[in-house]
Amino acid sequence: MVFSVINLALPGKPEEPAGVLLYDPGSESLGVKLRRDWHRVADPEDAEILTGMEAHLKQMGRELGPAVMLESLESTLSHVLRLSDRTEVKTEVKSSTLDFTLHQLYREHVPVRIEPYITHLPRYALRSAAGAFGEHIADPNRIDDWVEAPVGMRLSKDMFVCEVYGRSMEPLVPSGSLCAFRRFGAGSRNGKRVLVEDRSESASGGERYTLKVYRSTKSSPASGDESGEWAHVSIDLEPLNPEFPVLHLDPDQDRYAVLAEFAGLV
Repeated sequence: MVFSVINLALPGKPEEPAGVLLYDPGSESLGVKLRRDWHRVADPEDAEILTGMEAHLKQMGRELGPAVMLESLESTLSHVLRLSDRTEVKTEVKSSTLDFTLHQLYREHVPVRIEPYITHLPRYALRSAAGAFGEHIADPNRIDDWVEAPVGMRLSKDMFVCEVYGRSMEPLVPSGSLCAFRRFGAGSRNGKRVLVEDRSESASGGERYTLKVYRSTKSSPASGDESGEWAHVSIDLEPLNPEFPVLHLDPDQDRYAVLAEFAGLV
């Protein structure tokens, strides 16, 4: 895979990174990710045009094909938007997933201003495991950083980002991904991808968090039960990767808490 940095060169202002193009010749695929804070770096008229540039480039890639589109940009972009030379992706950031590599390169090459819960979400210190339960962090609520959210993701103050490692949620979540979560409120959890915490004392010094698909079955209220509550018969945490086992939880133990629902990669 090779990438190019798109630079913004507005009249009277210094040139600065605006986004990344990532091209994979093996799969003939192209990734495009541009900054979102155009209103901070351009006047309103230019900002409106630049806001639609990412969608425009993606459409060009679909119509022309990634290779032809990239060559066309290399020969035509020279004014407000400029394209750097192609650079081979370093081994340490390369992944089998193009989107994952694209996000890594964007974070490395495009510094942007933080707008909490408008363009960015807080990244917490806790790490979730897409394997069994992940390692315990002494202060899981400490904000380590602010991470830019993808275009189109609806942000709110009940959302956060944390790292997920392990392979059990591949191909959706490659190991080492930064994932956005929305704190779980009311409603059914069944079939949703959720972040679960093991709150038992045995987990306090070791594995504690996991991302899985939540599955549960319930039985109807027993005869004479005036509460009318349905009881859990089974609770399973399912991986997406068939190489990994399902985690069967004891519904009678109050040791597991669903913290949040998976909202997407960032």
